[in-house]
Amino acid sequence: MARQTLESSASAQEAPEPTAGIPVVRAEAIRKSFGDNLVLDAVDLTVDAGEVLVVIGPSGSGKSTLLRCINLLEPVDSGRIFFEGREITAGGVKASQVRQRIGIVFQQFNLFPHLKVIDNLTLAARRVRKVPRKQAEPQAHELLRRVGLEEKARQYPHQLSGGQQQRVAIARALMMEPHVMLFDEVTSALDPELVGEVLVVMRDLARDGMTMLVVTHEMQFAREVGDRVVFMDDGLIVEEGPPAAVLDTPRDERTRRFLRRSLQLAHSLEALSITEEGEAE
Repeated sequence: MARQTLESSASAQEAPEPTAGIPVVRAEAIRKSFGDNLVLDAVDLTVDAGEVLVVIGPSGSGKSTLLRCINLLEPVDSGRIFFEGREITAGGVKASQVRQRIGIVFQQFNLFPHLKVIDNLTLAARRVRKVPRKQAEPQAHELLRRVGLEEKARQYPHQLSGGQQQRVAIARALMMEPHVMLFDEVTSALDPELVGEVLVVMRDLARDGMTMLVVTHEMQFAREVGDRVVFMDDGLIVEEGPPAAVLDTPRDERTRRFLRRSLQLAHSLEALSITEEGEAE
């Protein structure tokens, strides 16, 4: 699904537009281990400009580690990662500069509890990008308006609900004017009634043309917002394709088993049983 990438004039002046036809993110044969535990096993992945790529899979399949490698929060053991045509896993690349263009939002909000919302948003822009406060604050107010929280600018994180804190975290990431946004299970720590308000913000970002790589268990989001769905298991990309194909007619038995466990292919709990391995099937 083609979308026009949303960029501000300031962002356009700071960095050239990606070359037409070159993926925004491309991972080649990424391998990553923690001790003897192989977490990513020669993973290949591309994300095109304006695309929403949704990654699903069981816990421990390597989804979050993949995002952390793309954002350079974890070094890869082997393989290469390219961002807008430039290899960012090469020697001499400054990770801090890359992270300004690759925003990431985690399951935990990680807001500074002693700072007001407006200061949580502007701190990195002022210190890292050297944006003057008089310029950063109007931008922060606009982003808060965009996520429906402009009236919360002078409150502290503890005065907000979990969903509101997560929306602030998204707005904070957008303050750096990223070219791609990574979302790592951003709704999994929220009460069920708060999930929707965060997913709506993510949906609207997608509609505005933001390139997004989303790790989630929210299958309805994957179906309605995703352009492609990737299923990972045991550090491998097992299956990928359009949401309807992967979610409704998966080819691989591992994908079908995962979807049954997550109630996507089961009409009710009556269709599930516990296997000898102690798993829902």
